[in-house]
Amino acid sequence: MASTSITTILSRGVSVIVIFAIVRFLVRGYIHRSKVRSLKAQGLPVLPHSMLFGHLIILDEFRKSHPPDVNIYHLHTWLASNFKLYFPTCEALPPVVYIDLWPFSDSLALVNDPTVASQFMTTKSLPKARMVKQFIEPLTGCLDIFCTEAKAWKQWRTKLNPGFSQRSLSAMVPEIMEEVDVFVKGLTEMAGVGKWGPVFQLEKKTTNLTFDVICRATLDMRLHEQTRDAESPLKAAFMDQLRLMGIIANAARGKVFGRSPWQSAALARNNRTIRSILLPAIQEKLEAGRTDLQRKTVIDLAIKNIDEGSSSISQTSPEFIDNLVSNLKMFLFAGHDTTTSAICFMTKALQDNPQCLTKLRDEHGTIVGPDTKILSTSPHLLNSLPYTVGVIKETLRLYPLAATIRESHPGFCLVDESTRYPMEGFGLWASAPVIQRHPRYWPKPDEFLPDRWTVPEGHPLHPPSSAWLPFSLGPRNCIGMQLAMIELQLVLIFTVRTFDIAEAWDKWDTIQ
Repeated sequence: MASTSITTILSRGVSVIVIFAIVRFLVRGYIHRSKVRSLKAQGLPVLPHSMLFGHLIILDEFRKSHPPDVNIYHLHTWLASNFKLYFPTCEALPPVVYIDLWPFSDSLALVNDPTVASQFMTTKSLPKARMVKQFIEPLTGCLDIFCTEAKAWKQWRTKLNPGFSQRSLSAMVPEIMEEVDVFVKGLTEMAGVGKWGPVFQLEKKTTNLTFDVICRATLDMRLHEQTRDAESPLKAAFMDQLRLMGIIANAARGKVFGRSPWQSAALARNNRTIRSILLPAIQEKLEAGRTDLQRKTVIDLAIKNIDEGSSSISQTSPEFIDNLVSNLKMFLFAGHDTTTSAICFMTKALQDNPQCLTKLRDEHGTIVGPDTKILSTSPHLLNSLPYTVGVIKETLRLYPLAATIRESHPGFCLVDESTRYPMEGFGLWASAPVIQRHPRYWPKPDEFLPDRWTVPEGHPLHPPSSAWLPFSLGPRNCIGMQLAMIELQLVLIFTVRTFDIAEAWDKWDTIQ
């Protein structure tokens, strides 16, 4: 009799919990859906919206019209291409497009106008969106300058800025050149003499290059990733961490099932591995930091902010070490994800535009000359290559690799010429793919024209302010922008004088 009563009580308790969960789910859904409906009632342009599915139907239409592995970034340009279908009364894609993807994602507002976008990046620098921090948290614990806010962010940005200054990075050019030279030797081994060499994946080689450069520039640590037969423990743990983060962040899977116990264990194991490799390098920097004034890596300069007398990890606050490790992991993440892809896209752009390749080679021949070693003693020559910089910036314009998402607050609105867009409850996503190809801001928007970055202000091709977003805008812009630019410049200088590289998808498909 007693056991039956306990079973009944437990059953009723479970039923109450289930009913509560269902009611809570329905209430939250109603709030999300009603929020978008209220925007439409105010006369704002809104995508066709279902009270039951929100904008999930439109997302499904996007998925069906693209390959299964399509980058979500293509949603921006797909909406721009199909704006007449979804906004039949508009002459162009609206400056702000609201997206309701609940329960698989937070509500988003795609901001398609540079002046409007600058309002939450420059005029008022809003904090990074919660959904982005949730993605980064398994890697850095949100202790890095990408995730931190207010005083914590300002303190660490101040500590790290000197290491990414133009002066400091110019001093590191010889070390970066060493890594790029290894990259070139690897390409030489793959190239044919007077004919095409075997097909290979450029992205794998650029990933290894970027890992080597970032570790060299931040810690003066040589990974030799480009010449290893197998991945280093650092890269293996790091790449597995990113793989797990992608699974957890998957809207359809992670939101429903959350993080499994075995995923949590793997994330913790990877973080321990990464930390165990980085800590000895940090310890070495701490011990040499007071006496070795020649080294000017990012961490060398950051360590100068430690209180006098702290010359070992045991004497340095655990908080400082945790933040340092987290920021190093963030540098690896940001650099691997953006610079790696940028090199591949630059190669494609130059392949598709041989006249630009010729002009680029001419500039290098005139400024750098036949021997690239001159850059070791004269790194300032990198500042005399406007067309090279134009090739990089034009590549990043046509192929943006990331864009900021910010968190709004109650009462915050974005404003264009005649309309106020309420942002409360929406993540503000700067639509770099749309802004950077918008014909209103960019003449011949789909053409690869490095010259637009060399013409004077007032010229029809001159880039508009706030419409180039690869490294974001305002105080929260990418701290590693100059490092990325130097690496990309050196890759171009070292490779285009020697190699012709072409896509070979048909051949690649035959060997898979």
